[in-house]
Amino acid sequence: MTRIPDAVAVASLDTHRLIVAVPNEGPAEVSCNLPRPVAASVLRQIADGLDSPAGRCETALATGRPCPVHDAPTSPSRALLDAGAEAAPALARSVSKAQRPASLDALLGSMASTDDEHQAAAETPAPLTTDDVRAALDFNQDDRDQVLAALRDVLLDTTATRTPAQALAAARILLTAHARQLAALVEAEHNGTQSRWGLNRSTRGLLTGYSNARRTIRTYADRLADEQALAEGAANEQVEP
Repeated sequence: MTRIPDAVAVASLDTHRLIVAVPNEGPAEVSCNLPRPVAASVLRQIADGLDSPAGRCETALATGRPCPVHDAPTSPSRALLDAGAEAAPALARSVSKAQRPASLDALLGSMASTDDEHQAAAETPAPLTTDDVRAALDFNQDDRDQVLAALRDVLLDTTATRTPAQALAAARILLTAHARQLAALVEAEHNGTQSRWGLNRSTRGLLTGYSNARRTIRTYADRLADEQALAEGAANEQVEP
């Protein structure tokens, strides 16, 4: 008949650092939350203590009492500290002798090259784009001379790099805006003259000249805008795969 114990002791890694269970049959089980070198050192100290002459020396046999030398209890905390002190140098030696994997070197090299690329990209000034020029025009929309103020801002931005194509695009955009500005001035003169003097034999030639000038300037502005649209379309086609 199987014996039923009166009480059962429960131990867990929440309350113990090292648990060794040796059943009557089968292999022993070891559970711990210590580093493996430390746990091995603790187990060796326990084995050395069991194999020591404690309780079997002449003093203990003669007096029937624990020997103050061989039977002195060992503090578990002290045993852990000693084990840790012994395991730390061994762990340091094993780490120093270990070879770094080649994959780690490749990863570190890739990270270093990526950092260099990001740093170079951060140090390289941004190029002058058509969006920058149009943004300058929008920013100076309320200025007395919008195009002149936008040209000032573009020329003052010395940090932006400019290729011949970028400079030509900026010139087209600014001259288009300037030509339309001139066309608006000519139209204002035309409308003012007609409102003040009316259309008669004396003003007909002047009003016709205003109309022709306005038409010529608008044609020039439209041509520049068309050329810029074609250039931007060609650039977008080259970027797209």
